[in-house]
Formats: sequence, structure tokens, C-alpha cells
Amino acid sequence: MSAPKRFLGLELGGSRRTAVVCLEYTSRGEKVFLAATHAQLRGTHEETADEILIRTVNELKPDLIGVDAPLTFPPCLVCDVASCPGVGGCPKESVRWMREESARRHWSKAKFPPPYTHRPIDLLMRGRWQDDSPMPIPAEEAFGSGRAPLTARMSYLRKHLACKNLLEVSPRFALAGIAEWYGISTRELRRCRDMEHGAENRFTILNKVAEKNVAPELPHVFLYMTDVVSLAKDLSSFDALLCALMGVYAELGLLEAPELDPSWGHVAKPARPKEVRNQDTWRDL
Repeated sequence: MSAPKRFLGLELGGSRRTAVVCLEYTSRGEKVFLAATHAQLRGTHEETADEILIRTVNELKPDLIGVDAPLTFPPCLVCDVASCPGVGGCPKESVRWMREESARRHWSKAKFPPPYTHRPIDLLMRGRWQDDSPMPIPAEEAFGSGRAPLTARMSYLRKHLACKNLLEVSPRFALAGIAEWYGISTRELRRCRDMEHGAENRFTILNKVAEKNVAPELPHVFLYMTDVVSLAKDLSSFDALLCALMGVYAELGLLEAPELDPSWGHVAKPARPKEVRNQDTWRDL
């Protein structure tokens, strides 16, 4: 029997929202256990928040880290062309693809996502992935005002993490992608981030994820009720769990293959299992 593997989820939402969740997967019985949870990792007089985070992650010794932060940069930020020809004349394949995708989506020049803030994968999430989603999902660009600090922070952190096997995750798209697997309704998806009803809906979602015999392809995610309650109460920990789960699903071949060159950005996207129970629950309740 092979040794259990550890999959860590990392949510980098700020000093009060940074969270780590570590899952342990064993092929015996196809089970997933919660190995560790660390919420609200903040600095002290002796250590910075990043030093504590790096030490915490390295001590857990994960085989893969799923992280809610961009792992690649927009084309313009990694360009070494001395004289820029502009977006319209840029010969880079990634930018050319972005121009073509914008034309396919019938976006006007006024709405063209600039390649100094957007990556090709950001256009996919803003466009085609929305078509596949059960509900509209906010898709922020890698170097927009909300994500740029996380991109920069992750660029620094990855140099100090012992595990170099990283997977970029969007918790919102990850949850929407597994909703049909677990019979999660669009109402629960919409409300799981509400200030008033969020914890209640996250509690319901986690209980569905922890059910046995959901589908033959899916492992049993074993969660104690105390784990469900604590994860439901803290949105950052909930997102970190989703990041860790995407690592497990990657191990089991339950994620779609990259649609683009991975250097253009790749975000975990759940595939559709052959058999899913509770098909009739996939509706707007």
C-alpha cells in the first residue's frame, strides 16, 4: 500500500484572512482526512506573518499546494522586447491569442483586457468559463487592484516553500465545478459568501461534500462535525479547503487538462464525472 499523500490549500487573503488547510489522501478505501487547519495566521514580535506561514507550510510537508493566488504573470510583465509595438502589433503568441479570443467574444476595443493586467487564463475565466458556470462568477485579473498584491506575495513565498508542486485555484470556480458532483444547488452557491447566510450555506455544502458514496469516481472526504462547523464559520478556511481538494482531485485525474500553454496561466477546473448522484438537485431552489 502506498503512503498517504498530503495536499495543502493556501488562502492568501491578507493578514487576518490567510488560512492553511491540509488534507491527507489514502488510496486504501479512497478516503480523504483533514490533517491540519490554521486560520488567521498573523505576525508576532518574533516572526513576520510570511515567516510563520512558510514555517507552517514546510512543517506539514505537502506533496502539492493548491493556492488561491496567480502563479503566472501577464504577458507584458515578462516581456523583454525593447521597443513595444503596442497591443495591436504585439507578436507574442499569448497576446495574439488574447486578441483572437476578444474577437471571438465580440468584445470591443474599449473592453479589451490589457495584457499588462490580464493573462490568457483570465480571459477564459471571464468568458468561456462563465458560459459553463451555473451562475455568474466574479473573475479578477492577475494584476488588478484586488489580485496584484496576492500575486506579488505568492511570487515571494514560493521561493521559500519546500514543496514546488503548486496548483493555482479559484475557490469560486472550484466550488461551481464540483456543485453537480455533490448536489449543491445554485442557491447555496450564491449564498455561501453572504455576510448573513454564508456560514449556514457553507455548513450545508460541507455536509454534502462529506457524504459517503457520492459517486464512484469521488473519494470519501471524512470530516468530523466539529471540523464542518469550524470550516463553515471561517470563509478563508473554507476557501483553503477547496484549494486542497483541487489537489486531491488532480491526483485522481478529476480535473480538466490545461486548455492553454501552462505558461499563459492554468487554473484548476473540475471535470465532469461519468456518474453523479442527485442529478435532480441541480436546479435553482
